[in-house]
Amino acid sequence: MYDWRNHSEAQRLIWALPLETLWELAQFPLYTQWYENGWGYLLYGLAHCTGGDLLILILSYELIALLTRNRQWFTGRLHVTGPLFTLAGMLYTIYTEFTQAGPAGVWEYTAQMPIVPWIGIGVAPVLQWLVLPPALLWLLRRREVRRLL
Repeated sequence: MYDWRNHSEAQRLIWALPLETLWELAQFPLYTQWYENGWGYLLYGLAHCTGGDLLILILSYELIALLTRNRQWFTGRLHVTGPLFTLAGMLYTIYTEFTQAGPAGVWEYTAQMPIVPWIGIGVAPVLQWLVLPPALLWLLRRREVRRLL
């Protein structure tokens, strides 16, 4: 019988959801929306941003799977695929932050958000994509090793 929980993308999302949600909760006060809206909007924003992060993560994962022709690429050597996975999410995030916090004005940073000087976007979303993809790969590899034992 088919069990959706064993589907590789479902596994990535199951492990990534708490990581992405906690990061969004931690960085939310660095955006003006945290102070300007009610709880309903904040919960919507949390769900929306976390969902967007999960989409970026899955698309980055699938890009590496396409390039390597291996959906389980995280079980192999990560000296090239790990940084590519991280870079793919980072580039999309930089583009999104630059356009949405800049010209589009969809969201704004508070004065507490440190800014990356050469690109003018917040440090928190950049750190998110430097920290969470490697952490996810580490968790997935640990899970795979335990499954095989």
